[in-house]
This record gives sequence, structure tokens and C-alpha cells, in this order.
Amino acid sequence: MRINIQTKLFILMVGLTAVVLGAVLYTVSEILTEAIQQKIVYDFNQTEKTFRQIQRFRYERLVESSGVIGENSAFKGNVQLGDPASMEYFVEEELARYSDLGLFIVTDRKGDVLTGYNAPRGIEVKGRSGVQRALRGDYGYLIGAEEEQWPELMAVGDMLYLVSTVPVFLADDVIGSLAQGVYLGEREAKDIKGESATEITIVLDGQLMASTVKGLTQEGLATFCGSHQDSLDAMMNQMRASQPFTGVLDGQEVFAFVSPLGEGENAFYIASVLTANELGILGVLENNIIKAGGVTLGITLLLAFFLGRRLSQPILRLVEGMNRVKAGDLDVSLRATTHDEVGLLTTTFNEMIGGLRERLQLMRYVGSHTQKMIRQSSDTAVNLGGTRQELAVMFTDIRGFTAFSEKREPEEVISMLNRYLGFQAEIVPQYEGSIDKFVGDEMVALFIGERALERAIECALAIERRMQEEHAKDPQPVFIGTGINYGSMILGNMGAENRLDYTVIGAEVNLGARLCDVAAPGEILIRKELLDGLQTSVRVAEIKMMAFKGFSEDLEIASLTDAEVS
Repeated sequence: MRINIQTKLFILMVGLTAVVLGAVLYTVSEILTEAIQQKIVYDFNQTEKTFRQIQRFRYERLVESSGVIGENSAFKGNVQLGDPASMEYFVEEELARYSDLGLFIVTDRKGDVLTGYNAPRGIEVKGRSGVQRALRGDYGYLIGAEEEQWPELMAVGDMLYLVSTVPVFLADDVIGSLAQGVYLGEREAKDIKGESATEITIVLDGQLMASTVKGLTQEGLATFCGSHQDSLDAMMNQMRASQPFTGVLDGQEVFAFVSPLGEGENAFYIASVLTANELGILGVLENNIIKAGGVTLGITLLLAFFLGRRLSQPILRLVEGMNRVKAGDLDVSLRATTHDEVGLLTTTFNEMIGGLRERLQLMRYVGSHTQKMIRQSSDTAVNLGGTRQELAVMFTDIRGFTAFSEKREPEEVISMLNRYLGFQAEIVPQYEGSIDKFVGDEMVALFIGERALERAIECALAIERRMQEEHAKDPQPVFIGTGINYGSMILGNMGAENRLDYTVIGAEVNLGARLCDVAAPGEILIRKELLDGLQTSVRVAEIKMMAFKGFSEDLEIASLTDAEVS
């Protein structure tokens, strides 16, 4: 399938616009996505930092509260006494009545529980690391510690507490421990969330404890945890917040990270933001780019159409002009409508056609044998010189031309001359002859190849018949004398390097010219011996001996009549 220039330009501009639009869309998407992800990471880091600050603040308040209680002499006395009933009564009557206690557990120096407020009876805490540290005398182990250390957690039934455990001293002796805890639930999740868009979900042993995500179900949480179990395990083993990742939480795609809540329990929180909310601006921007690209594409289509039309029309006119030249019409002239390469090409085309017209006119002055020579030597230089060939030469001359021209206007003389030379020029090619030249009222024609002599004779007879037709409508007719000769002649380029004439020379040519000179009006002269070698016969009117300059002996010359070759 052939595609024109206008269509190619149309496709090119549309393709280029689409590529640029795609590249812009891709680049903007990549840059904005990266910026959004960096913002999400920053927000998550801030969330983690806020959580750790809140957690440490609450832990320190627990330590301060436990320290105040631990210095109470009545409290110390009950711990020293080691009576669970007395300890329970003191806590309920002296402490719980006047303050909002959360988890409150007191042990003796062996770690056995003396009383537990908001804790089930029979609870065992002796093996917990916080109790063991307190019984060794460690007081508020996280006070002044690095942030990477985590506070202790304690799960009591379906309740999760942030716990601080401090020793109870009597003088310098540790007589027991006091553990206080604050509940981690909806309020704590909201505190961590604050005013941010980050949602907080607290999880204990895979169970949903609290969440700021509206409508979050245990099933949705379980699906999320199951899809990211490896990340959860690594996070709990390393006790370090995970890197942000994408997941599906309760049917919605989110960016999320998970972080431990503390040590002692398999508890963590999930910080998440909806990807649709975070990437919403990206979608809006992409839609705007696509809309702008659509408008740009439409404008590009119009520009491509009009520009392609403007660029292709001069070229199409050139193609049309070339097709006309190909068909032989050289009357072509195109107007250069642009000043670019196409305009230059149009101007060059016009100059080329002008040159072709000139050459076509010049070809009328060149014989067909010369044209053939030029075609054969078109790939090589044309040099002076020639070759000896067997060919026939015919000379014709208008008799009475001088007397005719003396009594008439030049225009009438030229008209008559062109008429008589014109029909001769028409007849010669019909017999495969080539006009070598016109010299005044004389014509020289060459016949080369097979039956050259027969064709020359037939041509001369045809000219005589046509002359008779002209006499019928010419009140003052003129006649033609003809001389024909055949033999070895030199055919080639004569003259100078800058002015050549492709013609014949030799004695046989000279004899043909002399035969024409002595031929009577309407007479055709030829050597009789040439007639003897013809395969066909001609009607001979007369045979006579004639002497010619340059020939030592008289020649037997035949005069042919106006008759067909038989």
C-alpha cells in the first residue's frame, strides 16, 4: 500500500504527540508517585514517633504513680505483712475509692501475688520479666533508656495493658513489687491517630482490640494478617517497625506499616492510609493531562491536516507535472509557491522542462542516425572520427528555385521551400531513412542496413509521386532532381570538439552529389551497375554514359522513371 506524504506527516505528528503525551504522563506519574510515597513514609515515621512519645509518657506517669504509692507507709506495711486479704482491703478501700485504677498487681518478695485489681484471682506474674527486674531492685528501667527499648505489655483476659513494674522498698530491702497498667483501646488508638489521615488498628494475638478504621471486621483483619504473616513475624522477632507496604485491609487497598506495641505479648498496631485517598491527586492530575492531551491531539490533527496539505500540494503538483512530461507533454510550467526545498525543486523542474523543450527542438535539426549514435554513446564521450560502412545516400535538389525566388517575396519563397522540403522529410522516415542535412533547397538522406539501396530508390520514387500531387495545386510548380549512390562510405563525427557533425564522407558520397547536380527536373539518376545487383527490378527510362570530376572513366548512369518498384 502506497502512503502519500500528507498521510505520512499526519501519522508522524499524531504519533509524536502521542509519544510526548505518554512520556509526560509517565514522567509525572512516576515523579508524583515517588513524592506521594515519600510523604507516606514521612507520615508513617511521624506516627511511629508520636506513638513512642505517647507510650513513654504514659509509662513514666505509671512509674511516678507507682513510686508515690510505694512510699506510702501503710502500703509498705501491708506488703511487709504479706497478707492477701489485708492487701486487697487496703487497695480497694484506700486506693481504688479515691483514684481511677487500671491494672494493679502487688506481689511479695517471692513474686507471689498478694492482690490484683482488675485482674483475675490466681493470676501468676512471677515469671514475667518486669516482676523479676523489680524484685532485683530495678526501678523504672525505661527511664532514661534508649527509645529502641520497649515497655512491658500484659494481657488480662481480652484486655491489653501497658505496664510498669517497680520494686517496693523497706529501707534498702526489696519486700515486693507493684505493677500498674493502663488499658490500650479505642482512646489510645485515637490518640496515636491524632489529626492525621493515618488509621490505627491495635491487634493482640491476631484479634482486633481497637481500630479507628470504620467498619473494620475481624474477618477483614485476619485476611490482612494472613497475607502479610512473614512481615508480621519479622517485625515481632526484630521488635522493630516494618517498612511501608501495600495491602488490602477489609476490602480496601492501603499503604501500611506494622509496629510492636511492647514486649511480653504478641501485640502490635497497624498504621494504614487508603491508597485511593493518597493517590487521588495523581488520578486527577492524570485525567487533566489526558484531557489536555486530547485537546492537544485534536489541535495536532488539524495542524497535521492543514500543514500536510500545504506541504503535499506542491509535491503533488510536481508529480502531476512529471506524469504529463512522461506522457510526452512538455508544455508544463509549475508555479513555485514556497521558498523552501520544494520551491527550489519546482524551479529546477521548470528549468529542466525548459531544457527538454530546447533539446526537443534541437532534435528536429538532427538526423535519426545521429540520434541513434547519441543514444548508443550516452554513457561514453563522443569523439572525432568514424567507421567505414556500406550504405546508400540520396541527394535531392529543387530545380528552378533561384528563378522562382527572384520574382517572389521572401515569405512566399520560404513557404514554398518548407512545403517541398517538408513532404520529403515526411517520406524519408517511412522508408527507414535518416535526413542528414538540409543545405538551402537541397536535402541529403542516408539509408543504412538491410535493403538500404532498395529503400533509397523506393523513397526517391515516392518523393517524385508526391511532387506530382503538389503540381496539381501549384500554379507555378517546381521540380526535384535526385541522385542516389551506394557503396563504402565513412560515417562518423566530423568537425571540432565543440562543434560536431555526424555525417558521411567519401568518393561515393561525392558521386551521389554530382548525380543530383546533373539530374534533370523530375529525374532520378543512379549507377546502372547498382541496379544489376538489386533483387527487384525498376523501370529505367534511359541509360547513358557520363563523365564526372574525380573519376578517370565515364560511368554508365541509369535514369529511373516515376514508377513503383516491381
